Amino acid sequence: MPIFFFRNDDVNILDQELVEVTRRCTEQGVPISHAVEPANVTDEAVAWLREEKAKDPRLIEITQHGYDHELRDRGEFGGDRSFEDALADLQRGRDILLEKFDGDFLSALNFPFGIYNQNAMKAADAAGFRIICSHFNARKSRRAMYTAGRALRMGQILGKHISYNLDFYPRTGMFAVDVSISFIDRYIGPHGSNTCTFHSLDEIKRRVEMWMPHTPVIGLLFHHRFHHQPEHMELITDAINWLKTIEGAEFLNIGEVYDRFCPNPGNGFRNG
Repeated sequence: MPIFFFRNDDVNILDQELVEVTRRCTEQGVPISHAVEPANVTDEAVAWLREEKAKDPRLIEITQHGYDHELRDRGEFGGDRSFEDALADLQRGRDILLEKFDGDFLSALNFPFGIYNQNAMKAADAAGFRIICSHFNARKSRRAMYTAGRALRMGQILGKHISYNLDFYPRTGMFAVDVSISFIDRYIGPHGSNTCTFHSLDEIKRRVEMWMPHTPVIGLLFHHRFHHQPEHMELITDAINWLKTIEGAEFLNIGEVYDRFCPNPGNGFRNG
């Protein structure tokens, strides 16, 4: 029985794209997990998210997306960024979201740009996050690399991350719930632009069907600000409608995936 979840990254301001991407999910009874930028999220966006969440709490989930989403030498938390620097920002971001969402915030983190070093992973663990969200690639070559990395309990091999999807990340208390498929094929322009090319519905179907034999849970990724044309919104609806035709398909949020698959799930932050 396949399980699907949707994560939406780069939540900061309240705009029409955020509203419509959210409702394309919730109006079909499908949860959406919003990865919020703590340093950049506006009070207006927070108020709207809290109002929407109050209607049906399981359909709107709030997680943490780094801290300020600033591009440094390699992403926000990659390159040579130190443990101490990463920890300070992650704790600061966690405290901001706990205050703004009055504690109604899942103890889950994903790193902007999908890039991180091992200092960042150690910092996330020290900050008490229970869930780490990265990327699971079902291609044969990547699965072989994951197998080797997991056997050696490594976080990275030759700069490529090892997915611990639905398992604990090594030497941490964090359980991995990774996304597998992005709606975006290619980003266009400098950091901060909202231009891209999207995968076709047929390509999304192909990837889902290719991934299903290799993981019971498939995470799909939005970046709402890129869905600024009607056809970009229709792609979301068409994908959800197709996923619903898969026998036994179930739609969960990240917290529900964690509760179902983690051997000892817990609530809140481990040391907070």
